[in-house]
Amino acid sequence: MTEPPAVAAPRRRQRLVRPRGKRGGAKHRKVAKSTASATEHAKIIAQYHALEKQIARAPPNERARLIAEQRALGGLAAYQDQSTTGGAVLRGGESGKWCVKVLKEIWPLSRKIQLLDVGAIAGTAYAAWPGLVQATSIDLHPRAEHVIASDFFDFPVPMDDAQTYDVVGLSLVLNFVGDLHRRGAMLMHAHQYLRAGGYVYVVLPLACVSNSRYMTHEHFRAIVQSMGYDVVRQEDSLRLTRWLLQQRDPKASEAGHHDISLFWDGTIFKKRELRAGAQRNNFCILYP
Repeated sequence: MTEPPAVAAPRRRQRLVRPRGKRGGAKHRKVAKSTASATEHAKIIAQYHALEKQIARAPPNERARLIAEQRALGGLAAYQDQSTTGGAVLRGGESGKWCVKVLKEIWPLSRKIQLLDVGAIAGTAYAAWPGLVQATSIDLHPRAEHVIASDFFDFPVPMDDAQTYDVVGLSLVLNFVGDLHRRGAMLMHAHQYLRAGGYVYVVLPLACVSNSRYMTHEHFRAIVQSMGYDVVRQEDSLRLTRWLLQQRDPKASEAGHHDISLFWDGTIFKKRELRAGAQRNNFCILYP
């Protein structure tokens, strides 16, 4: 009897195994490119800030050389471009989003929030909420027609309560100022634009309070409290620290709440090392 021919077993399809190592594909190339771009943005901004601080402290004969070096980077326009195009990573997106989220929770009135946005660049931080926020935007060198060209210290102080603001926004502004005393003065100056009990919204790079020799979260809280503000909300993201401050009632005086000296409790903040370390930065706020 003849045996039936042997039937070959079906061949199993071999599993394709991706070689170990760096992943390919457009998606991962895009992420790598984005990371490199963010690093370059951060480098240019850091260089600009470092020169800004040196210029503020330099004697007249050195100042011209430092200004020329800063201009070689592209000047303020280049800094603004880096701040804008690097927004998703370096600014945490448009910084108004967190502020609006918190204000929605605590705002008791039906009318629009009147907000003075300082250092607004293109004035887009609050554009997504036209029904809630009426923003007046100012910047030293505006990048949009609706943004007013003005230094914060030169912007007209309200003559009556009807012209005051509910919120003054200082998003990534204090760290831009090279003069350490002027940083403190800016926080005090905000009182002049606020309605009684108004808010100041401060955004800083997280490293300013988490990795500075002269600043910590606790120290920043002590500074703003001595200047007449209560911390309503504070939150850190991966790269930013955000603070919503509320103006306290000033000391009793016939001058009313527009006399900013009435908000200060007299504490003097000098440059004092709070944390040692070679890798720490030198962010600091002095007052008066």
